[in-house]
Amino acid sequence: MTTRKRNHGNVLALTALTCALMTGTALAQSEQVWPPEFQPLPDNFGYMEPQDSLETFTLPPGYSIDLVASEPLLGDGIVMQWDYQGRLWVVETTFMLNLEDLTAATPSSSVVILEDTDGDGVMDDRKVFADELILPRSLLILEPGKVLLGESPNIWLLEDTDGDDVADSKTPITEGNYGALGGSIEHNPNGMFWNIDNRIYNAYLDEVYEWNGEGFDVARGISISQWGVAADDQGRILRQGNSAAPSMSYVPDHYYGRSTVFTRNRGNHEWIGGPSRDANRVWPIRPTPGINRGYVDGVLDENGAMMELTSAGGLAVHRGTALQGSDYGNVFVPEPAAQLVTMSTLQDSGAGIYLRKAYERGDFLTSTEERFRPVYTMTGPDGALYVLDLYHGIIQDAVFLTNYLKNWVDEHDLGDTHGANGRIYRVSHEDGTASEAVDLTQSSPEELVGLLENENGWYRDHAQRLIVVQQQADAVPALTELFNSDADDVARLHALWTLDGLDAVDPELVIAALGDANRDIKAAALRISEGFLSEGNAEVVEAVLGLIGNTANDWQVQYQLAASVGELDDANRLDAIIDVIDMYGADYIALDAALSGVRDEEVIDLLHALFALENGSAGVRNAITTVTSGLARVGSADDVTDMLSAIGASERPAWQREAALLGLEVVLAGVADPGLAPALPRSQAGSWTVGDLGERAFADFNAEVNAADAEAAEQLAEQRAANAPQREESAMTEIDGIPMLALEEAPEDFLALGEDEAVAGRIAGVTALMTWPGKDQ
Repeated sequence: MTTRKRNHGNVLALTALTCALMTGTALAQSEQVWPPEFQPLPDNFGYMEPQDSLETFTLPPGYSIDLVASEPLLGDGIVMQWDYQGRLWVVETTFMLNLEDLTAATPSSSVVILEDTDGDGVMDDRKVFADELILPRSLLILEPGKVLLGESPNIWLLEDTDGDDVADSKTPITEGNYGALGGSIEHNPNGMFWNIDNRIYNAYLDEVYEWNGEGFDVARGISISQWGVAADDQGRILRQGNSAAPSMSYVPDHYYGRSTVFTRNRGNHEWIGGPSRDANRVWPIRPTPGINRGYVDGVLDENGAMMELTSAGGLAVHRGTALQGSDYGNVFVPEPAAQLVTMSTLQDSGAGIYLRKAYERGDFLTSTEERFRPVYTMTGPDGALYVLDLYHGIIQDAVFLTNYLKNWVDEHDLGDTHGANGRIYRVSHEDGTASEAVDLTQSSPEELVGLLENENGWYRDHAQRLIVVQQQADAVPALTELFNSDADDVARLHALWTLDGLDAVDPELVIAALGDANRDIKAAALRISEGFLSEGNAEVVEAVLGLIGNTANDWQVQYQLAASVGELDDANRLDAIIDVIDMYGADYIALDAALSGVRDEEVIDLLHALFALENGSAGVRNAITTVTSGLARVGSADDVTDMLSAIGASERPAWQREAALLGLEVVLAGVADPGLAPALPRSQAGSWTVGDLGERAFADFNAEVNAADAEAAEQLAEQRAANAPQREESAMTEIDGIPMLALEEAPEDFLALGEDEAVAGRIAGVTALMTWPGKDQ
């Protein structure tokens, strides 16, 4: 772990969570065998008291787990956030409590504030900030008294205007595009994660938000993954799918919302688990037959334990102080179906980030209790890892519940909820150190800037957010001093992004940051420079263009450079994109990032410019293939005819023609796109159809929810289409279900290539999938 200077500002006291907890602690004994021995299926599937649940947990040697909150103080929690005063906010849901009430799409969910008022390390006070909510999925605390809540299909600004910790104002920030009311809770947006770049990122939604003081500035991105968003120190976003290890975005979301021609988005949601499925492997401590696909051959191992992630979500990158030092930056993923939390490491290989499971045949936190359902993890202000336990008998949404799992639930009476239950645990290590507690709401701007040097990432993040949300301009001198100092580079990175959030970065500072020795500051400076690039600021443009070919072979700088040159002014943009493609386009991540910056109306010009190059670099070849594919997929008849004529030009070098033909074949003939990431080895799981076990247990409810999702998706598509720039009709059509290019005239130059025996077969293959007036006469 990097050692950082400690500057805690307005220090209150050592956190009480370092004290012995009254409710008890489960310790991982140093003499314990690790990984732990496999346990038999438990006899008890019913409710257990919190203290008894603690006894079911296993951790690696040196770690301990403490109970911080439980029922009746806490109900069924799915999301938690700490506020600037160190209080814990939890979204309580009424999701899938039993098999009678299939949906809780009724106003019965809440947002509560939990607080430890007596300093014993256990939450003892509960306040209901907002209630009568319908299945909220995300929460973001902007500043004291102002909270964003994702309650499909809207995002609301909840405000407490009189300071009594109860919301008395509810204002829509976005309406009708944050999922579907009555839709699948598994497929509704979530996240609202405030990143170091002052953008708010989501999962299952193709929008990136920036808070402007009253609402959102919205940028289009891409949508993927299901439950949970996190980031490392540098702000690289990780998202969690339900059945795979986290993916990482080297290239931020919004860049891939710029083009409608180029839809491949390498570098965003990139698989970082390596060429095997090992990152998906889990190691429950007991058999886990009670999972939705437990009847499928290959889902459970020879011991009856789940083999791979299946309902994962709520991940966290631990950036605190209370675990052991080597845990800093590790990724924790809850897997409620297998009663465990995984830990993985992130490693920079020199060509990208790679994720590896921390243990070969064990997982970080495991339990033998059926109802232990970890759904959310995060670092706390004391630097410890917090785990939110939904504590449910049923974990699967009724929409997708199989007959097999319903039978298991019925047999073991898992629908008996024993009331509203929820637990929060704190995990620490004997070699860790609890961070000192600071009330950020009582800190001056200078003290908040000092917290950007704190070794606990929680304080750095929240100090920056508070400065930016409240637009504390008085912090600018201290921020500038911090950035220009010899402080830790992570602190300087926060200072730079905080200055950007205050709109206090000038060209001189950007140019200095572009020349910084630290790669992450250089990459951030590229993003921050984009406002000056679009204005054509000569000095900043020169500094950015000067990085092409001078990135010291740093992959992160190259990827960001490729994305950022798309924000250059009209006089420089296309030439710079071509230079980046020529230099770095052999890497498909850099290629896709660069192409995302090409304006739709410039694509045909880009193709001609690529054809004008004598250099047959791998990047240029890849670009010709990708551009040809894009034009074939969405280009107008005129653009496609122009493209085919250029391909057929007699002076066209063979290497260019080869690259272009491959692009046509990708779209028309189903040839594999060479730019796609390699497919992972297939799972060993067998057929999901085994008698009626895999059928939906509640088919009518499934159809009802699917209809709500489909209606919301259609409305959102119509909204996006209405707001999108209008373009000429695509030449791509379907004839008898077969994709065809419909041209207005025969592509004579292209057809003439059929006389060349070397490509005659390929020309015939693609022209068979084109049509024009009089073609078959």
